Amino acid sequence: MAEDAESIDEAGADEEESEPEEETPEEEMPKEKKPRKFGVGKNPLGLILNIRMFRRIFQILAFIGVNGYILLAWFHMPNVQAFWVSIWQNMPALPILAPLEAPFAVIAGSFDTMIREFSTGIFPFFTLGALLIISIVVGRAACGWICPIGTIQDFVTLPKRTKIRPSASTENELRKVKAYVFVIVAFFAVWVGFSRITGTSDALVSILGEDLAHDVFAPLNPAYILFVLLPMQEWPTGLGTLWYFQAWGWPFVQMVFVIIVFFISVWMPRWFCRWLCPAGWFYSIFSRNALIGIGRNPARCTPDTCNVCEVVCPMNIRIRKFPYKHMYSPDCILCLDCKSHCPNNAIVLRVS
Repeated sequence: MAEDAESIDEAGADEEESEPEEETPEEEMPKEKKPRKFGVGKNPLGLILNIRMFRRIFQILAFIGVNGYILLAWFHMPNVQAFWVSIWQNMPALPILAPLEAPFAVIAGSFDTMIREFSTGIFPFFTLGALLIISIVVGRAACGWICPIGTIQDFVTLPKRTKIRPSASTENELRKVKAYVFVIVAFFAVWVGFSRITGTSDALVSILGEDLAHDVFAPLNPAYILFVLLPMQEWPTGLGTLWYFQAWGWPFVQMVFVIIVFFISVWMPRWFCRWLCPAGWFYSIFSRNALIGIGRNPARCTPDTCNVCEVVCPMNIRIRKFPYKHMYSPDCILCLDCKSHCPNNAIVLRVS
């Protein structure tokens, strides 16, 4: 009995001595996470040579490239403009939101092009084929890296503020709105196109108006308002000409709408893309099973204790609910914010 008591005491002593050793890793956890800040202390180039910065630079260049003719009109850079035109000549439409009617546009969005072609009674074989190829390979990466409206929303979101993340159920309900918008826009486009083929479009066009007959989504399309409508208006040149705004009429209301879209984006990243953009919903149909996507390394990912990837996701995707091998989410824009912020380097690009 004495020996048993001694063994119990020794076991208790061992447990007491082992307790500090168990607490040590918890105290050192913050120290392990510090190097994730782009390696500023050890490698100053980490501020530049990282995925997030590379994406920002690419977005700026793509924004200029989509509106490439502005390089000649405003900055007198014909050689640079010719460079962008030569690139876009091989891909006249991309799965983004960009109207070709813009005075400085070099490339158009696939959705904008399809709506215009349907409304004129033409089936968009080439545009739809290019969209299918791009979406099947890289999904909605163009939304995350090239779309000018997405780029503006990303940049106004950059200031560090508490972001609003709706619950999963609320998010799912709000995402349905863009599907309803798509159905309405597509319905009118096909209706107008069919009436043009049958020669009965005059009455319908007179009711809708020429602009709505071509694109019913145009009045609520931030890209159309920014790149087509506003450049056509006479802008004030000083305090004495502020009354020009009063003469704008409906375009002024549309400009206010665009300002509201970007203002809300400060706290709700890409809310327009998530809930209202019919182009995004259409592109998502073909991008769910994209060849290139993101996955998680099960040996590194700790989904029970970490949700950093979901917090930083601008599309508010519940990443941890998807399989480790591949995240089959139609809303993923392959922005790789989850990868650049993951404290365990668990997010990886997958080809499957």
